[in-house]
Amino acid sequence: MAKKKATNQVKTAQKKAPAAKPAHAADAIRQLDAEFMKAGNAKNAAALVKAFYAPDAVLMPPNHAAVEGRDKIAGFLQGLMDGGLTSIKLETTTVASAGDLAYGRGRYTLALSPPGGAPVQDVGKYVVVYRRQPNGAWRAVSDIFNSDQPTS
Repeated sequence: MAKKKATNQVKTAQKKAPAAKPAHAADAIRQLDAEFMKAGNAKNAAALVKAFYAPDAVLMPPNHAAVEGRDKIAGFLQGLMDGGLTSIKLETTTVASAGDLAYGRGRYTLALSPPGGAPVQDVGKYVVVYRRQPNGAWRAVSDIFNSDQPTS
């Protein structure tokens, strides 16, 4: 009987154990950066968007209207990839968070080899705002970037 009671106490304790705490914002954002680069370098916009952006996200690229929602963001990014993207690197240098919101600021480097055009390397900066989702995951809700290169 004592063995059965001890087994029931262990099962009760297991049921009452707290759920795993969602990742700290800075750790989650750096993991999102890794997923972004992996999918971007694989030229898989669908995987990139699914891993990185919230359903209601907005991408604000330079010299282009805002791109709203995952489907449109995936289309925009796939166009960039199909247009000759050969690599992308993100380096988030600053992360801050409060409650369910966080932001990351950093630098990017991307390389393009457009069909029939000269290879281009672009270096710039970005700010991404993240929101913790109902499942505890962090996803980008606003993403803006621009080049450090002078306009021609």
